[in-house]
Amino acid sequence: MAGKIDVNNKVYKLAAMPFILERNGEYDEAIKIYKSAITVLDEATKMYKKGNVLKINRKIFDGIILPPTILDAMEEIEDEDGKTSSLTQIRRDLNTFRGDDPSQANAISTAPAHLQPFLNADTSQRPFFSLTLSPSAPTVTYRITHSSELVSLGMRSHWFFVKDATNTHVLYALQFVWSNEAPIVDTVLRRAGEFLPQIGATSVKLQKTKGGSFRLMTRTIPDMGAVTEIPDGEMQRKDWSPRRFEYGGRNFVWKTAAAEGKKEGGMFGSFGIAWETLYETKRVWAKSGSRTGKMEDEIVGPRLCWGEKKGGNGAEHSIHMVGGLDLYFREHLLAVQLSRLARVSYPPQKDTKGIEVATAGLGWLSIVSSLA
Repeated sequence: MAGKIDVNNKVYKLAAMPFILERNGEYDEAIKIYKSAITVLDEATKMYKKGNVLKINRKIFDGIILPPTILDAMEEIEDEDGKTSSLTQIRRDLNTFRGDDPSQANAISTAPAHLQPFLNADTSQRPFFSLTLSPSAPTVTYRITHSSELVSLGMRSHWFFVKDATNTHVLYALQFVWSNEAPIVDTVLRRAGEFLPQIGATSVKLQKTKGGSFRLMTRTIPDMGAVTEIPDGEMQRKDWSPRRFEYGGRNFVWKTAAAEGKKEGGMFGSFGIAWETLYETKRVWAKSGSRTGKMEDEIVGPRLCWGEKKGGNGAEHSIHMVGGLDLYFREHLLAVQLSRLARVSYPPQKDTKGIEVATAGLGWLSIVSSLA
């Protein structure tokens, strides 16, 4: 039986104090104490992991991983050293300058100096992100598992749990709702400590195009504008990829391995859909003679993100990313890849509600969440 909690213990006081401040309505002070608590407890965890704890208790500290939080994400974009900016810092600043509609932006000459290179209409002249990454940085691996539960007759809530490389600790979960009356048109990627209705790290909208392919649009908290991924030839072609988007003033493309003449990393879905691989692009142009909107491009740097079926440690799938990507960007990549996995793995039977064709309709996830 556990002993009595020592409420005079300094660590206990530090952990409990922000909750007390919140209860008393002192939210600004609570946030400050939360940050202090995270820092102190993080250091305490590292100390314990080094073995400075009684052997009888040491096992409970094995393999401890601190799950990501909104504070971690915001700290990254607020940490400016004056030398280099992360992708998400540039994304935030570009959104502040030009808003959600880039076509309505002010003249480039009025932009802050650090943004002007990323507003160059000639994308081949913009600073490239992938070339700044260290080749020695360790690859980040996420293991993916799945679970679901019945919500009501003909409707199930699904979760793709995103775990660390050992497939032990849950870091994220992507939630979506499948119905036999409507397709999946929205998902939400939640951080492990934020599994609450109406709260999500990254929300995703899936919009079927006239040609049968899909646009994916993501938003985050705090709002830094939407990121929209657009497939090539979306008015004539059904392929998910190549699919292109801008993030932090740079341009990226998702491609399947087969399109690059490489071996696929494992199929998923009833139609043998393959995982996609992410690259940064230097320039993009229309393919000569194509009548379906095919594009060609010049890739710069290494692959940045890729997936595979299984991958080890009992996972159903694995997603890998190069080291050096900031938290918000990694969450965007996870959100869109898992949303694609969801739509392909659980195709609709019908659309009696007309949700697919509605340009601004609510999906079942939004509807169910609003009732929570």
